[in-house]
Amino acid sequence: MQEIVENRAVAFKTRKGPNEIIAEKLDLDSCFTDDEIVIKVHAAALNPVDLLVKAYAYSWIAGCEPKTLSRDYSGVIVRRGKNIKEFDIGDKVVGSFDHLFGKEGSLSNYLTLDPKKHPSITKMPSFGDSEYDDFVLNAAWPLVFGTAYMGLGLLDKSQNLGPDSRILVIGASTSVSNALVQIAKNHLKVKSVVGICSKSSFERNKELGFDHLVAYDEEVVTDGVKKLIDTEFNGGKFDLIFDSVGNSDFIPKIDDFLKPISENSYYRTIVGDAKLKYTSPNLLKTFKPSETFRRFGPFKKYNYRNYLLIPSNTFMVLGAEMIAKKQFVPTIDSVFTFEDHTDAFNRLVSNKAKGKIVVKIA
Repeated sequence: MQEIVENRAVAFKTRKGPNEIIAEKLDLDSCFTDDEIVIKVHAAALNPVDLLVKAYAYSWIAGCEPKTLSRDYSGVIVRRGKNIKEFDIGDKVVGSFDHLFGKEGSLSNYLTLDPKKHPSITKMPSFGDSEYDDFVLNAAWPLVFGTAYMGLGLLDKSQNLGPDSRILVIGASTSVSNALVQIAKNHLKVKSVVGICSKSSFERNKELGFDHLVAYDEEVVTDGVKKLIDTEFNGGKFDLIFDSVGNSDFIPKIDDFLKPISENSYYRTIVGDAKLKYTSPNLLKTFKPSETFRRFGPFKKYNYRNYLLIPSNTFMVLGAEMIAKKQFVPTIDSVFTFEDHTDAFNRLVSNKAKGKIVVKIA
């Protein structure tokens, strides 16, 4: 007997059009192949990349068909193909579903995927006692944890950070930076992690693990960081500068802050050299043309990476292990119902969220 369900999803048709709930009938017994699983989604998290994708959804690129939003998800497997060995029906899972202008996204009741093609998935760990349920907390971490994991050079093994390392984080209050400091301190045992944030965020960021904080609203940040180098670190510079907000203050004086390229130091960013307006982005303004030769020429002056998340099971496994060991907890800004998705996206656009915005679906 066929089981027909209604699959609702938050989607948009055009880049300027509204996000709206669409629905279609789904036959749970025929909607998957032998290599796929069907997940009943319980919660999904919003990410700025959703705004970026929509902003670039020009009709000549993406068409005018409905395009479902979101990537992070947590849920329960309700169907599996005969070739699936690592998961069973009833398993609680968490992951990040990589897609671009697709009909499927995680902001929907059901998600069908091939775990080999979408490897950022693992069985869902438990957080224990919390004001939020496990589905909400698990939906909040895959994309930001994976992005932080890459930012530390763990996926491509480009750096070997450890107890003798120092890291500077520009944008300490972002969700990615929250994940990065917890991985750095609790997994890699990094000696010193310095964060830049507002003075009002000091207490919260100290609790996450930052050793030193510099307030961008109280002093010139380059002066504050240089003071730390001279007084706290005896002149020792950083092995990694990680930027999650879009900043170029340190670039003109990079040699004062970053160790020499010969010591395999890195400057990594997920946004470029300037703050990106996600609803109307201009990528040309996020890069400094004058730096191109210093970064990529034959005599480059420092290692520079601007990157996006690469799907991988590796960071999902580590994330689940750290959660089980109480070494990592994602920060939650707010939780919305499926019907209140408009309010959730308004909160994301406000750029005031301190942590992840999660939508409860099931």
